[in-house]
Amino acid sequence: MFILGVIIAIVSAIAFAALGLVTLFGGVRSTQEQIFPGFIPDRAGGAERLFTLGAVWIPVIVVTIFGVYAAYRIIEMVIQAMA
Repeated sequence: MFILGVIIAIVSAIAFAALGLVTLFGGVRSTQEQIFPGFIPDRAGGAERLFTLGAVWIPVIVVTIFGVYAAYRIIEMVIQAMA
């Protein structure tokens, strides 16, 4: 039963880390393919660009940090349980 718990914990850690990294990847792609090209025809000002990038990147960074941190804590818990 212990081994099953360890396997489930490791798989969930991988899932959390993957979620965070896929979110980061999606943020980069959306910025390069949608946001920056959209600034040109709209002639967005500096404040609008700043708010747009903040509205996209603040949630992306938060989700990435929480996903990777959760994965780290789960792996840390597994290592402590095995010791």
